[in-house]
Amino acid sequence: MRRRDLVGGIAVSAAAAQQTPDLWSSVYRPDPLFPHHLVNRDGRHLFILNKTAWAYFACKDPRGVLERARAQGVNVIRVALEGQPYFDVLGLDLWPWGGTRQAPQWDRFPRAYWDEVERRTKLAREYGIGLDVVLYMALHPEASAVERHKAYWKQVLNRLGGHPNVVTWEIANEYLRNEVFQDAAGEYLAAMDRSGRPVCTSDGTTDDAAWPEKRWVGLAIVHTCTGSGAPWTLREWYLPVARNTRAHGKPAFNNETGREKRHANNDPVHRRKQSWIWCCAGGYWTWHSWEGCEGIDDASYRAAGGEFLKPLVEYFGSLPFWKMAPNETVCTVADGQLLASTLSMPDRSRVAAYLCTESSASRNDGHNVLLRRPPRDYRIRFLRPADLRQLGEVQHKSAGLRRVEGIALPEFEDDLLVDIVLSRRGTAAPIPGTR
Repeated sequence: MRRRDLVGGIAVSAAAAQQTPDLWSSVYRPDPLFPHHLVNRDGRHLFILNKTAWAYFACKDPRGVLERARAQGVNVIRVALEGQPYFDVLGLDLWPWGGTRQAPQWDRFPRAYWDEVERRTKLAREYGIGLDVVLYMALHPEASAVERHKAYWKQVLNRLGGHPNVVTWEIANEYLRNEVFQDAAGEYLAAMDRSGRPVCTSDGTTDDAAWPEKRWVGLAIVHTCTGSGAPWTLREWYLPVARNTRAHGKPAFNNETGREKRHANNDPVHRRKQSWIWCCAGGYWTWHSWEGCEGIDDASYRAAGGEFLKPLVEYFGSLPFWKMAPNETVCTVADGQLLASTLSMPDRSRVAAYLCTESSASRNDGHNVLLRRPPRDYRIRFLRPADLRQLGEVQHKSAGLRRVEGIALPEFEDDLLVDIVLSRRGTAAPIPGTR
């Protein structure tokens, strides 16, 4: 019998849900059955690959921004509804109220600005791209401004709430020092958005999510605006932060990572490793680059490493990723040179194990991966994460959970994806000492 998931009270088969032609046919909400992931009313789960595009609502070439994002495999962009991103370079002021920043009219909302915001929101949907909408980028209102800003929150819902490709309302960018105000805004949006999309906010670079304990916070958001060298190592920084963020029972979303030059995240291979580690820890990741910041209108700019994004989203799009969870015993490595980040189905019938070295341009030969699996037959493929090229394949018959079995890895450089699929079932047995 084919398993059927309940989404909004409607039973839909997982296979049928994944065949939905329009990624943005309806709004995505946290899935009550799989709370670390987002699902729409058609039963489709959203694997997020995000990209920064701060000035999208005012940039000169919005189609160019969307075309570059789509070519990279990106399906969400993070945009400011209010802000002055890189004003000294771009000269763009995103101002949703009447008047000016110096003389604001808080109860007025210029039609021309909001019409353009809606037009660009619809345009993004045409390109298959959703929006992470940040309400306050430059402004940091305090508690005394709550009543004044309720008209803005209502305007946001009236003008953008009906667009299914708006993924989340993000109250503030990297600012938590106005907690009372953000509680009011978050609670308002969570209660008044009829579509029930998640609300969130963000802090600067930390080792865990912003206010994950608050009821109105629907996404566990963290930023790692850090580099690709010491002390920002994969083993001691990126993987632990990913695991921390995944621990809150909410979708774990790193929606701003380190970018080239500004954050010294200049090694494209290391950035690839950061993304795979994060996603194999059960979260979602962001491509943060000059091309989405000061260079948003520079059609010729391509940051090194952008070519590695599409294989990432293609692979995870082929998985039942929403049913998979981090597992630290099903696939391990004894060699201290390798780091493992692994997702598994609860019954271990499908496993995605990502292995990598800390440094780039590292040749690896003679390594084993250690598997602990129920006594079944499995197909194991070894894939190159850079382009998903297959480096080898073996058929493996597990002796069961009582034994940890070594499988030889092919020679590889930097990183390797171990993709394990159940071929034939057997009978499980407990580990010695349990009876």
